[in-house]
Amino acid sequence: MSDPLEQARWLTETVGVRPLTLGCIHVSGDDARTWLNGQITNDVSRTSSGDAAYAVAVDLKGRILTDLFALDRGDAFDLLVPRDRLEAMVEHFDRYVVMEDVELEGREITVISAQGPAAATLELDGFSCDRLGRGGFDVIDGDLDAIVARAGRAGGGLVGEEAWELARLRAARPGYGADFDETTYPQEAGLTATAVSFTKGCYLGQEVICMLENRGQVRRRLVQLEGDALPPPGSKLTKDGVALGDVRSGAIDPLDGRAVLHAYVKRAGWEPGTTLDSDVGFVTVRHVVGSEPRPAAP
Repeated sequence: MSDPLEQARWLTETVGVRPLTLGCIHVSGDDARTWLNGQITNDVSRTSSGDAAYAVAVDLKGRILTDLFALDRGDAFDLLVPRDRLEAMVEHFDRYVVMEDVELEGREITVISAQGPAAATLELDGFSCDRLGRGGFDVIDGDLDAIVARAGRAGGGLVGEEAWELARLRAARPGYGADFDETTYPQEAGLTATAVSFTKGCYLGQEVICMLENRGQVRRRLVQLEGDALPPPGSKLTKDGVALGDVRSGAIDPLDGRAVLHAYVKRAGWEPGTTLDSDVGFVTVRHVVGSEPRPAAP
């Protein structure tokens, strides 16, 4: 078995494969498409069978309930959500089925996710779901051994949690549960560029999200930082003795021994190049998550 550093390289340069246990909400019925388009932030009104759209579902106040991939199956959709959000999201969506011809069914599934620039060369019977910023495909209930074998021929292979997390942090990709949750707005987490359409029709929570976007009044942003040591999640970040943020997730990059981490930081501290103090030493802002250009992976 290769080490996490090599596996993380696959996810960046070739292709890494990882099985994921997720929640799946099957949305069917004559009104499935129009109803779903009114429930999530991205536009599924014009997707076609075989397409996938990344989105978030928000509450009436615009706060994130979950992120998801909406898989278009032509006459129905499968919504891939974090496993621990499955029950809550079925209940949430069910409250908003009123007169529409829509049926919801939730279950746990295994998704084989192949991520990296060579994922498309595997010619998988799946959906284009870019989870780590380098391109990727998700296959529902696929043959793990067969997909890993294909990845091996493309210069990659099976990857574990440590490598996956390292690749996610290097690419400044926010993760549900680690970097955002039900207290977070999409703008704070840097999700608007990938998960929100500002040209589609109305959806639940749209008014708040559009107001925040137009006025630019979020008080904090998720940023990627680096440092000589890794502050644990929850650690406070300060500048000149003033508290400006808190750490959400991070890892030591074995490539150079330095920490790469995500934290929420207030406006006075989120400019790239800003140095902040933590209990274990100084950290420096590399990048505001969701802004351009994104940092290049090693």
